[in-house]
Amino acid sequence: MEPVLLAIALGIVVFTATNVDDLFVLVMFFSNPSFSTKQVVIGQYIGVSLLITISAFSYFAAFIVPSAWIRLIGIFPIIIGIRNLAKAKTRKMPIAYKLESTVEYQAKIARHPNHNILSVATVSMANGGDNIGVYVPLFASSSLYQLFVILTVFLVMIGVWCIAAYCLLRNKIAGEQIRKYGHILFPFVLIGLGLFILLR
Repeated sequence: MEPVLLAIALGIVVFTATNVDDLFVLVMFFSNPSFSTKQVVIGQYIGVSLLITISAFSYFAAFIVPSAWIRLIGIFPIIIGIRNLAKAKTRKMPIAYKLESTVEYQAKIARHPNHNILSVATVSMANGGDNIGVYVPLFASSSLYQLFVILTVFLVMIGVWCIAAYCLLRNKIAGEQIRKYGHILFPFVLIGLGLFILLR
């Protein structure tokens, strides 16, 4: 039972840490009248699911790559965490806000529902590009059962993220707090994840 709870907890923590900026992207999409709630949710599922699917293929590398080498790729989350920690000193706003002009532009030129879904999926993938560097070592170092649990948690968390963003749209105080402190916590979670993979 404990391994299951650990996999669930790990999935929640990793997804939350790697998708903080994405929460604000969703808030912007939900606040734009050109996008329906359904389009945003579908687009978000497509974008994040593609990132997860690409990373999940790393599991099969475990059959051809020695386990000691797989543990070494835990270095990548540490590098990404340190890089984000360094950027935090000069960064004035989350990456999501830098995408705001792109989101607004895509909303204006979108004339078909499928375009809106594609816009959400594209921005979601672009904003989560670094996630692959975190998911790959996590998935590759997991057992098949742990991988199934973590992937299930991720799929559930996509829905939770959509609901959270929709609610944040109506709560300026909570949104301000996440915008202020979320990116500060992000690098430390990545570094901790990398150490966990190296030592397991």
